[in-house]
Amino acid sequence: MMKQITPAMQQYYAAKEEHKDALIFFRMGDFYESFGEDAKTIARELEITLTTRGKGKEGEKMPLAGIPHHAIDNYLPRLIKKGYKVAICEQLEDPKQARGVVKRGVVRVVTPGTAIDPSMFPDSSNNYLMALYGEGKEFGLAFLDISTGEFLTTQLTDSAPYDRIASETARMGPSECIIPPSLIADERLVERLRELKIIIHEYDEYAFEQKDSNKLLTEHFNVSTLEGMGCSELHFAVSSAGAALKYAFDTQMRELSHVQHLKTYFDSEFMVLDAITLRNLEIVKNVRGEGNDSTLLHVLDDTMTPMGSRLLQKWLLKPLILVDDINERLDAVAELESNTLVRFELRSQLSQVRDMERLVGRVMYGNSNARDLISLKSSLEAVPQIIESLHGCSGAELLERIDSELSSFRELEELAGLIDRAIVNEPPVSVRDGGMIKAGYNERLDELKSMSKDGKHWIAEFQRKERERSGIKSLKVGYNKVFGYYLEVTKANISQVPDDYIRKQTMTNAERFYTPQLKERESEILSADDKATALEYELLCEINSRVASHSMHLQNTAVMIGMLDVLANLADVAANNNYVRPAITNDCRLLIRDGRHPVVENSTPGGFVPNDTEMDCQNNQFMLITGPNMAGKSTYMRQIAMIVIMAQAGSFVPASHASIGIVDRVFTRVGAFDDLASGQSTFMVEMVELANILNNATPKSLVLLDEVGRGTSTYDGYSIAKAVVEYIHNKGRAGVRSLFATHYHQLTDLAGTLKRVKNFHIAVKEDGEDLVFLRKIVPGATDKSYGIHVARIAGVPHNVTSRAKEILEDIENDSTISMDSTMTGKKHRNSTKYTQVILFDQDASGEEQEPHPLIEELKTMDINSLTPLEALNKLSEIKSRLAKEQGS
Repeated sequence: MMKQITPAMQQYYAAKEEHKDALIFFRMGDFYESFGEDAKTIARELEITLTTRGKGKEGEKMPLAGIPHHAIDNYLPRLIKKGYKVAICEQLEDPKQARGVVKRGVVRVVTPGTAIDPSMFPDSSNNYLMALYGEGKEFGLAFLDISTGEFLTTQLTDSAPYDRIASETARMGPSECIIPPSLIADERLVERLRELKIIIHEYDEYAFEQKDSNKLLTEHFNVSTLEGMGCSELHFAVSSAGAALKYAFDTQMRELSHVQHLKTYFDSEFMVLDAITLRNLEIVKNVRGEGNDSTLLHVLDDTMTPMGSRLLQKWLLKPLILVDDINERLDAVAELESNTLVRFELRSQLSQVRDMERLVGRVMYGNSNARDLISLKSSLEAVPQIIESLHGCSGAELLERIDSELSSFRELEELAGLIDRAIVNEPPVSVRDGGMIKAGYNERLDELKSMSKDGKHWIAEFQRKERERSGIKSLKVGYNKVFGYYLEVTKANISQVPDDYIRKQTMTNAERFYTPQLKERESEILSADDKATALEYELLCEINSRVASHSMHLQNTAVMIGMLDVLANLADVAANNNYVRPAITNDCRLLIRDGRHPVVENSTPGGFVPNDTEMDCQNNQFMLITGPNMAGKSTYMRQIAMIVIMAQAGSFVPASHASIGIVDRVFTRVGAFDDLASGQSTFMVEMVELANILNNATPKSLVLLDEVGRGTSTYDGYSIAKAVVEYIHNKGRAGVRSLFATHYHQLTDLAGTLKRVKNFHIAVKEDGEDLVFLRKIVPGATDKSYGIHVARIAGVPHNVTSRAKEILEDIENDSTISMDSTMTGKKHRNSTKYTQVILFDQDASGEEQEPHPLIEELKTMDINSLTPLEALNKLSEIKSRLAKEQGS
């Protein structure tokens, strides 16, 4: 038989029935309690004590776990980060005034993608909720950041839509994704999203109905059509945006007036960086972790504001592809880079600006406190100084536009003045306990505070007089919320208590009393305190409302401040790191002089060795790069991609000169990861990534391929690698700009048959058994991998490397046709080519030889005394002599 449950537990079960997929935080006095299975989960995840209390519906012992209400900001983020939904069930009335059980109800549901409290965010990054809807080859995606009010949507059409969805999801990095039941059933799609560590929640199918979504969006934005937002004809984009907004309403249970605009964007506006490229290049996250300490973002992000940090990340993840738009950013960076004084002033002023986007979001949302207003005030006070400094800039159109936008919001200075007059400089966190409003702001509040203050003075004087009257030196006047004011006398002094004292409470070692006079004054004091606290809250709400009325201007100001912060930051990074402005062109040429890897050079104590790059679509479109492991092939290829991404994002680049022909997509295959959970081997992962590149690369793309075919047998791998080189070279007749690093030296023969393939290698120097990596890329091919040298450097036992060397010598001395000759159709011959641009004093076998006469002549030559013409003539003479020797 079901046991009768208390009214409070009836409220709990009602909340749980309404929010079955959420953990319930049930407010009871000073604690948030949880019961049953929720309690077990919360105790386990938060590592807190699990107890029992009373009995549940079926008469069993009820598991119980609770946290102090003031500690919710410490505990709640831990549950949200693990993917749980938490429904906050609050007391909806003052317990002092409640009749019977206190009314309770769920006031919001917190999920990973709908968090708005500052404690939920580990950094300044956006916290997006993603909604996904579509079918076949068309899908709509929406991204909503409730904490800032940013709202985006797009529609993708592709023959391989899951790849595009995964790429866009990786680029935006949402915390949570909602999809309808029809897509939850698509295991392949769900698995692609989970690979990106996205928390997925199923959401009602009807929420994605296009008609209902359109109605919800037009009503929220108070417009008759979505044409002005660019998505009226994009039905799946509208459906996903409507579902995202409805989910936000369902979880937040209030108006979201700070979400003031829906922006539609298209892939064609930006360079495409898919999930694999973002991972391999470590643009914003480390390849093997969640941190960003070895990323491009980490190197470039020295922004002063959270808005700037978020925007810089967006620029790096979405580089532009229109020359004029890129140059607009570069003009602004160049202006600030050259005007050092203005840049220093701006960055100093920007450091006073707090996270205005999220501050405004909390004001509009209704959960801001007095400290938020003080932070907003300090931000607004910096704006006039920023405008003044901007007047010192000239010529950069983007800076002029920021100046104009900021200058048009002069009324925001009045808001800063209002907050300054009203709020104390260091207010308490709580908005319910008073102490927030300055004296002089409100006459009635000042009167109430005076009454309370005078009353407390009276209490102190009353205590002094009662001690004198009774002769009890230890007598004291105390207060608590239950009994009010009282006179406390220790039991040792009870005999001295005056006759007019009225007993109020008996303690272990003392008695508590009151007098009619004390009771009368208590009523006046407490009444003044309560009225003052209530009035302070009313005044704070009034100030919040006045701030909220300017929300659109405040949000736009935050956007302009963020953009200025990014531009000033990029200028400062360029000045401090010796970056140069790239020339941006619409052709397919890439010309980089003394290019450097922006991340590696920051962590290279001995200095980074720069390299040149020259690619075009006529003669040098495909760079085939050979050389030993650890010599720097991958670093070289990555630095080219990073320089391109930086340039098209609007940044200066690490080089002495750079001319960048617009790149529409960057593809990388620079290392594979075993995906054992899904049954994919390293080689399978490699082939999947390779297929994506071969199917989607265009003549304006940039492709980086590292060691294609190394995950299978030598013959299979070589065959695949050769076919890939031929395919990319010939694709669309114009080919694709590509860098191809390989240990298959036989591929270097392709430079003789494919006109746009050129051989390059990483120079090394052999000194006995030691190997020195020179880190320079030079024209020509190499036919040695130096694998045994690298193994020795890596710490492989000497017995192993010695034996390996013996085996290698046996193979090289074998008179039979070698593996190399099998592949190339030629008899094996020991090559006497060197892999560096310096002369050796050993022959290919390592034996000492007589110095060449030319070497001796070069050693004695005084090159400093030669004119350029004489040097060229001498070089021509040497070439002629060498040609004669080789002919003989």
